Amino acid sequence: MRRARAVLAVFAATCVLVGTSALAINPAQAAVCPAVNPPEITFDFIPKSPQLDRNRSVKWLNHKAASHNSGWFVTGLTRYAMQAKFEMRIEPVALGDGSYCLLPALIHPTVTVSEHLVYIASELPRGSCEYNVVYAHEGQHVAINQHMELDIRNALPKFLDAVTSDFSQMQPLSPRLAAPRIRNLLSKYGRDFKLLLAKIDRNRQLDHGKIDTAAEYDRLSHACGPNSAFQTTLPAAMRK
Repeated sequence: MRRARAVLAVFAATCVLVGTSALAINPAQAAVCPAVNPPEITFDFIPKSPQLDRNRSVKWLNHKAASHNSGWFVTGLTRYAMQAKFEMRIEPVALGDGSYCLLPALIHPTVTVSEHLVYIASELPRGSCEYNVVYAHEGQHVAINQHMELDIRNALPKFLDAVTSDFSQMQPLSPRLAAPRIRNLLSKYGRDFKLLLAKIDRNRQLDHGKIDTAAEYDRLSHACGPNSAFQTTLPAAMRK
């Protein structure tokens, strides 16, 4: 009997970037950039508890997962989607000679889980062996998805260190160059954050692939005996 694989929704990431006006310092100070103090850093991960939907037929699930391996029935499906926002504030600090230094003041990435749904074919009664097999398998996909927050938190320090290092190496800028440089930096770090999330998402999909294998599907399809719903009820429902 054929078994399902999970399909993940591709997450979308957007960036909201904010610049600030210049902050003047004492003209008597030397015209060199001050040391970069650590910016205010906050990270918000807004989770969404997985929701179970048992109202979809096996035929609907197979239609929904149109890109799945045609060699297997889809009896369970997990969908996951995220949205990301990267907010950053860069302050141009006026020096005594009329030039400016750029300092990071705020870095605030936000990741929001917008969808986390688990489908189990409606033909499988709750509590049945087949239902429990599918539920346990989809639970592994849920656990991989929920590990995303830890993956991001582990990757953020290196990303933030790179941002701070960039500013520590910057030289004073003329007023004409300060504003476009701020815009370019905001755009760059927004892109870099999206690339970081995309890399983490690719690794997560690899983890999903490790449990969505032909050998695992074959094992699960025989977990409830030779005459289970995987060999009887579900194939009949697919033929209707």
